[in-house]
Amino acid sequence: MPGTSDGPHSKYRHVYAIVRFDLEMSRERAAAVVKVIPSQELAEKETARLNAVNKGKQCTYKVQTSRFVESPET
Repeated sequence: MPGTSDGPHSKYRHVYAIVRFDLEMSRERAAAVVKVIPSQELAEKETARLNAVNKGKQCTYKVQTSRFVESPET
């Protein structure tokens, strides 16, 4: 994703969302976060497992880096 960095953020720790993309769904419903994992390595392993289990189905799984915000700023 352009403009996105995997480097550490000074205020928030990184988490790794596993996102499922359903190729047969409408655009509004095509993507869903299925799990959020604290380790990039574990997220990549789980993504590979999910892609293998669901091989042949009209979906794919990807890892997306995000930030964990413990309490929203007001």
